Amino acid sequence: MKGIAVGIVLAIAGLVLWLTTKEVETPIVSLHKAGLILAIIGGAEALFALLGLGKKANK
Repeated sequence: MKGIAVGIVLAIAGLVLWLTTKEVETPIVSLHKAGLILAIIGGAEALFALLGLGKKANK
C-alpha cells in the first residue's frame, strides 16, 4: 500500500508541475519536462505496486 500511495503522490505532483510551469524558465532544468517525467515515474510506480499486490493475493 505504501508504494501505491507514493506513486499517486508523485504522479499528482508531476502533473501539477507539468501543467503550471510551462512559461517558467530555469537555467538548468525545465520544470515543465521534469513534471512530466515525475508524473510518468509516479504512475509506473503505482502500477507496479498494484501488480505486486495482485501477485501476493493470488498466492
